[in-house]
Amino acid sequence: MLTCFECGEGTLTPNRVQLEGSRHGETFTVETDGLKCDQCGFETIDSDQSAEFTQLVSDAYRKAHGLLTGEEIHSLRTQLGMTQQRFSEYLGTGVASVKRWEAGQIQDRAMDQLIRLKTDPEAARKNLKTVEQHVPEHIVVSEGEEVTLFFMMGEHSQYVHPHAMTVETFSIVHRSDLTIADGSIAA
Repeated sequence: MLTCFECGEGTLTPNRVQLEGSRHGETFTVETDGLKCDQCGFETIDSDQSAEFTQLVSDAYRKAHGLLTGEEIHSLRTQLGMTQQRFSEYLGTGVASVKRWEAGQIQDRAMDQLIRLKTDPEAARKNLKTVEQHVPEHIVVSEGEEVTLFFMMGEHSQYVHPHAMTVETFSIVHRSDLTIADGSIAA
């Protein structure tokens, strides 16, 4: 039996408790297994419960900031059928990082985005659409032994069909002497 640290009269008994914890300067209230005084209502945890408490507070921070929780990272990794070692290699990070994230350490936003891109097909598709809208892409229209004809799509352009494309400017590169001629054309 543990005597209450707060009132000195009651007994601390196992119970569900609500405790506050802080991450990065923010305070979160979480519910966890702990100890509660039967006299004054004081709530605490013992050292065996501190790891779970730490993970709950970290996950509350992650949820508040739109980051994957430790359990979500674990679930995504196991859906891919990967060990922590293999997952760390897949992400290009150390295995210790994967272990820490799953145990409660908070990953930064950039790593959170990488995890999503490499584990969630919908996030990868959304990212691809964004990239396609903002990054020029070479479109090969014709390729022969002597000539390769391609168009480079500009910002916010989308290639729909070769017969529906309008070309406003073009460049011709003659590879033997590397001369470049510029011009305009409408098709």
